[in-house]
Amino acid sequence: MAEFLILIYGDDEKWGQRTEEERGRVDAAHRAFHAGGSIASGELDAPAKTKTIRGTHVTDGPFAEFKEVLGGFYVIEAVDLDEAVARASALYETNEPHAYLEVRPLVQH
Repeated sequence: MAEFLILIYGDDEKWGQRTEEERGRVDAAHRAFHAGGSIASGELDAPAKTKTIRGTHVTDGPFAEFKEVLGGFYVIEAVDLDEAVARASALYETNEPHAYLEVRPLVQH
């Protein structure tokens, strides 16, 4: 089995506009996905609470020129990339028009 990182991107403003009911559905979906066999997972806090380090300079936030920000991640095990993509396709964010996923193999040392 290999390990894969699933990165979840989306529009931070739209995530913040969810109702309590919508947040509850998303949280329940993520708890179910995690219980289905992820090795690790996490939701990232708002970009405004982020620091970026480049060399010896530290600045506030990632503040790139795009709306989508990295909002969370999973580490899963799968036989190959196709299986990892199939599993990632079950995540709630695949139904969000402002969100997308990135699935990357982790290098085994």
